[in-house]
Amino acid sequence: MTVVEVMTSYIAAMGRGDFESGFGYFDDDVVGHVPGRSTLAGERRGRAAVEGYIREVIAHTRGNVSVELIEMLVGSEHVALMVLEKLGDEAHRVEIRRVNVYRVRNGKIVEIRVFEGDQYLMDEYTSSMTADES
Repeated sequence: MTVVEVMTSYIAAMGRGDFESGFGYFDDDVVGHVPGRSTLAGERRGRAAVEGYIREVIAHTRGNVSVELIEMLVGSEHVALMVLEKLGDEAHRVEIRRVNVYRVRNGKIVEIRVFEGDQYLMDEYTSSMTADES
């Protein structure tokens, strides 16, 4: 699969809530870099740790997550996705723009770097979450 095919398939799976299929695009040794000052900030190493972080955020939103792709910038092994994410229900909704930069090798996502449009907002939103260091 090309870098674009991997990312298009990944986005489609995650967008329809098929997280298991989406996680299937992660390399076993994937590294995730989460910015900020909340307990979730830091580096996650390995598929279980990266999945754990994403599952924690999804659980916090009670499954209310939508992602709108604004732009995809593609290089030979890096892809930057500019997205608008809506997290939570009507009473506790956060809308945030972010850029996620992915590195893809051999048809798998091997690295993810998150760049928040409003880091203070995300730190506040995630302040009640706990880090799962699995």
